[in-house]
Amino acid sequence: MKIVSCRPAWITTSNRFTHLFAEAVQGSGWRVHEFSWRPDSLFAPRVILLHWPDELFTAQGALANSKVWFKLNMLDVARKMFGVKLVWVVHETAPHDVGRKAKWSVRKFLGLLDGAIYLSHASKRAAEADIPLLTDIPALVTRHGDYRADMQAAPAPRRAPGDRLNLVYFGQIRPYKNLDSLILAARGLSPEDVCIRVMGWSKDAAFTQSLVDLARKAPSVQLDIRDALVPQGEIEAALDESDGVVLPYRKILNSGAALFALSRNRPILAPRLGTLPELQQEVGKEWVSLYDEDVTEDSLRGFAARLRKPREATADLTQYEWAPIGEAIGGFFDQLARGEQQRSTLRDLKTESEPPWR
Repeated sequence: MKIVSCRPAWITTSNRFTHLFAEAVQGSGWRVHEFSWRPDSLFAPRVILLHWPDELFTAQGALANSKVWFKLNMLDVARKMFGVKLVWVVHETAPHDVGRKAKWSVRKFLGLLDGAIYLSHASKRAAEADIPLLTDIPALVTRHGDYRADMQAAPAPRRAPGDRLNLVYFGQIRPYKNLDSLILAARGLSPEDVCIRVMGWSKDAAFTQSLVDLARKAPSVQLDIRDALVPQGEIEAALDESDGVVLPYRKILNSGAALFALSRNRPILAPRLGTLPELQQEVGKEWVSLYDEDVTEDSLRGFAARLRKPREATADLTQYEWAPIGEAIGGFFDQLARGEQQRSTLRDLKTESEPPWR
């Protein structure tokens, strides 16, 4: 039986991406189970897939290292004795805001990998530049699917802007999201012309307070920071009430928030990093505005000016539908299970060859 033990798969997280990913894989003919460190989850499936193996990368101290050593050796036993294939979805090469990588465990983990999945060519290039050992691992390059099928309310068409533009940031409130720079950039904007709502949840009280202090001198910024996940329905409503979305990341490879915003037909402003140039190329500059270096008042004003120009009401996300993505992933699992060490690219999705910026 074709079973993939996936972490995370069906459990509730702050991002529905993993649930949509699991559904797409299951649609390809693979049965998806939630991964755990129990023997039945380790030794029964044909594939183990990990999205964020953070606990294996940043262990510090004797006790934590011993736990990681045990887990890595259990994965080794699963591969050698039960023929299980280990696959990593490489969202990032290191956890955000969480210490330094433990080099010994990263080397051990890489030595166990049978395959890697990337959500863009940019992700693959960046990951292999950071961890050259990844170049020797069979890989599938696919896409991050959209969120339209997962919305609680049907996405509304892009609205005509009023006298005041309403922009929104949504997501976790963490240092790498670069919200401090966004607030500083917005200090020169008039609240009568632009309102920027920062909406999300934070587990860092000190960082939240620093944003509150900065926002006192930025009247165009409204903070809506909570200590628990914002319900998806509220996020959808906030996007529908906005003219555009600002994602001022300091570092990023793949952005689910960008696809979520586009899925609700809201243009985005983001840095020229990671997957975002490919997203702009495929969806269009009228939907994806990019800036270099850091977010500034000029980049916010330029985004506002572009939002006021007539545009199409609905973003074309045909290339980001989940069904072909799931088929490509299922086919990659089939290859690994049969021992076919072939590299796969976006051609598996019956799209054009690699973009010209490679």
